[in-house]
Amino acid sequence: MNAYTIIYSVGSALLLVGLYHRFQAARSDEPIDRQKEGWLLLVGIRLTALILAIVLYFAFRNPAPPNPALQWAGTTGFVVSAAWLAWMFISLGRNITDTVVTRRDAIFVSHGPYRYVRNPMYIGILGLGLALAVVLGSWLAAVLTLACFTQLAIRTKIEERYLVARFGDTYKAYISEVGRFWPYIL
Repeated sequence: MNAYTIIYSVGSALLLVGLYHRFQAARSDEPIDRQKEGWLLLVGIRLTALILAIVLYFAFRNPAPPNPALQWAGTTGFVVSAAWLAWMFISLGRNITDTVVTRRDAIFVSHGPYRYVRNPMYIGILGLGLALAVVLGSWLAAVLTLACFTQLAIRTKIEERYLVARFGDTYKAYISEVGRFWPYIL
């Protein structure tokens, strides 16, 4: 089994897990106001992700892989990041949205990867994108992944205002106990 077969298989499984949870969340029929994150972030994140997807498409068609050890390290990083994201989807369940707005029937989640970081999806996306950049030997994919993550990191400040408004002191206590992107080390 080669690195690309593993990436296609694991990536397909992650896509199915993600789609399942997104469709389950969408069944609430609650309208989600994506403009709450601001037009610049709304368009910027999605445009960067689209450009990244196009770059990855062409990189997969004509990869410039690094040495085999580095390619396998990237493949391992991809598998770990995909597992992390699947764990995040399962833990978050029907709460998931693609914006900063919290659903009316959302419940506070502090289990799964949310025990360690407040934004496990963003860390998973960063890991996935950088791992693919290594496997494919694409510096452009790495730059676009970092640009996407930077925009998501900026967006977290807006997102957390909505979470504090929804969950109050519970979320404030959570902020003091769990790091935004990296676990707090005592």
